[in-house]
Amino acid sequence: MNIIFIIIKEVKHSFRDKKSMAMMILFPMALIVVLSAAFNSSFNSSIDIGTPKVLYNIEGTGDISDNFRSGFIEKGKEFKIKFTKMNDIDSAKKKLVSKEYDAIIEMKSNNKIEFYKSGQENLKAGVVESILSTYVQEFNVIMDVSKVNPSIINSLISDKKTDYSTITSVNKGDAPSSLDYYTIAEIALIIMYAGMTGLFGIASEKNSKTRDRILISPVKKYEFLIGKTIGGVIGTSLQIAIVIIFSKFVLHSNWGNDIFTVLLIFISQIIMAISIGVGLVFIFKNENVANGVLNFMIPVMVFLGGSYMSVDSFGSKTFQVITYLSPVRWTNRSIFDVIYNNNYSKVSYAILINIGIAVVFLAIYSLLFRKENV
Repeated sequence: MNIIFIIIKEVKHSFRDKKSMAMMILFPMALIVVLSAAFNSSFNSSIDIGTPKVLYNIEGTGDISDNFRSGFIEKGKEFKIKFTKMNDIDSAKKKLVSKEYDAIIEMKSNNKIEFYKSGQENLKAGVVESILSTYVQEFNVIMDVSKVNPSIINSLISDKKTDYSTITSVNKGDAPSSLDYYTIAEIALIIMYAGMTGLFGIASEKNSKTRDRILISPVKKYEFLIGKTIGGVIGTSLQIAIVIIFSKFVLHSNWGNDIFTVLLIFISQIIMAISIGVGLVFIFKNENVANGVLNFMIPVMVFLGGSYMSVDSFGSKTFQVITYLSPVRWTNRSIFDVIYNNNYSKVSYAILINIGIAVVFLAIYSLLFRKENV
């Protein structure tokens, strides 16, 4: 019951604090409108990705190898893919790592196709992989048909006009506009500043001596921490909900067909941000120092996460690896994948990363608070 009273107190305080309301509600609204208008020209559907460069080798001979040349290599050139024949797979892999080429394709003598691409996200390699996937699916259909009637395999392979498979893309051609991008990006940004809610929520109680009076009462230390943390999470969630409603019904931002999953990701980020803020108070003991550290951490994380600008193709390979250290990047990318690609593969990672960081800070401030004397 004590926890519930503390939670209610925190939620009421978050809506009575005019500075907090302006920071968490009006500021992101303004950022979404201003940045989406400023960068509108950068978001269009006619993006030139350049020329994908592919190293390839065909070991086998015969109808199947000839079909691979005509059915994939030649058709691939129609998509402006530059194919270069390779001689040595080891040197080819080195060229792939150095980003000299975008992909490697090997057709073995047993008709097995091996595809290599860089571990980093590469739009050019993705285009090549998509076209190769279409070819492989079509060829698999031909091979399955030939198992029933082997006599027709040659005619199927030589038939250049018939499509035996169809790939349908979910949300085909759908991509975020500048408004859609910055709606998600700026909400993720402002959620990180919710760490200040956790930080000053604890610091203010300590400075005004109300924390000591609360703990002298029957309220336990764990009840105090849980109530403050959950109250901060609920208060921030309600404030962010107002921004989401504004963006959806006033600005008409695209939130996709599964807003529940999107909200779940955001809530996990809110839990993380609040926990970081509370944890820093106990780690540094001084709210000004803790606030300085938090104000240093947030811009770095949101920049690497793409909340100021998209960083997908920005910087060197090393920089791209560093961006994966930002939980904001995982939050943003998982949400965009859900909305525009119906892809949930990054959702669990984003939530686990956010909750994992929250648990670390929860453990830290629980341990340090336990050692404090009231």
